[in-house]
Amino acid sequence: MYGPRFTDEYKISKFAESVTVSRPGTGEVLYYSNKLTEANGATSVTMGEIRAGVGNPIVAVIPSDSNATVTITDVNLSLAMRAYQTGGLHGYGAPTLVCQKIEAKGETININATGGTPVAGQGFNSVFCYVQTVGEGSTVLGDGTPYAVDTSNGNAVTGFTATTGKEYLVWYWVNSATTEYTTILANFDPSVVNLRLVYPVYSNVKEDGTGTRIGSLVVVYPLLKFGGDAGVNGNQSSNATTSISGTAISYESAVVGSDCPSCSDQSAELVHYLYVPCGDSSAQIEGMYLLGGEFTVGNSTSAKLPFMLIVNGYPVEPDTAKMSYATGGTLPTGTSVDSNTGVVTTGATDGSFTVTATYTENSTAVATCTATVIVS
Repeated sequence: MYGPRFTDEYKISKFAESVTVSRPGTGEVLYYSNKLTEANGATSVTMGEIRAGVGNPIVAVIPSDSNATVTITDVNLSLAMRAYQTGGLHGYGAPTLVCQKIEAKGETININATGGTPVAGQGFNSVFCYVQTVGEGSTVLGDGTPYAVDTSNGNAVTGFTATTGKEYLVWYWVNSATTEYTTILANFDPSVVNLRLVYPVYSNVKEDGTGTRIGSLVVVYPLLKFGGDAGVNGNQSSNATTSISGTAISYESAVVGSDCPSCSDQSAELVHYLYVPCGDSSAQIEGMYLLGGEFTVGNSTSAKLPFMLIVNGYPVEPDTAKMSYATGGTLPTGTSVDSNTGVVTTGATDGSFTVTATYTENSTAVATCTATVIVS
């Protein structure tokens, strides 16, 4: 081996755990499944070459046309997801083909409406039925004839001549309250949703001996436009599935932030990737520091102490609820420090003192920092 070997812990992920589809803004869950067979995300961008000068070499590459997509296959056969995929209609209560056995009392048979009022089926303009004779063969040519149902005359089957005493199976449509439906409209306009995917993450070694899962990879698409795939696949060797696929739409917060943005903050968001460790992850917190090393506060004002955590070498703003603050030395007259929020309120008197900040995780202090505060 040439060169140093490093011992960083590897994170390994295989297969997807779950998908959650929510309404943007409100967070109302529209769909959930943990029966996925694949969940693939992809990103792409057009690398725009800028050429100039002698020989026309590349002098800059400015990317454009950024794109993020996701393709998920779910074994759950969902009609609701097919409606979201196409912007179609979804609900319950639809014309449904039913069967009623009728014994002929004469040459005319009537459908008993207690089984449901006959209606026209999807794609048909009139109310009709099919009739099969019990105990006899049934051919398309012989029994595929539609017979009109006269709903104004006791649901009489018109045009069919029955034989007294024989039994018939009569097939017709009724509005069934429990039939779920999705209607795909001619003008597709797929739904825009918030989509969250979870992948389990493993490592070869885990100290507590409870298996090798160490966390979860969470992929969040704040706004995703579904791709319109509402098809049904069926063959002899594989089951029907539901497609959950789409393209990310750039997301911008609806409110103005508290900080002045820099030029690098002007881009909208497409996708968030999060690694969430399992259990107690406080060991990753390496320490805490005060921005600037010491804190100067003007007279007769207030300001929050800007303590920051160090997590795996990165600065992280701590959760206020997990912070506590204690003062040392004599505070100038009129100055106080809120022990819960770290807000310093000063009076007219100059002076200096120290503040020790403590960050607590699971009732254990995992990081402390003592800093000097100057009032002037």
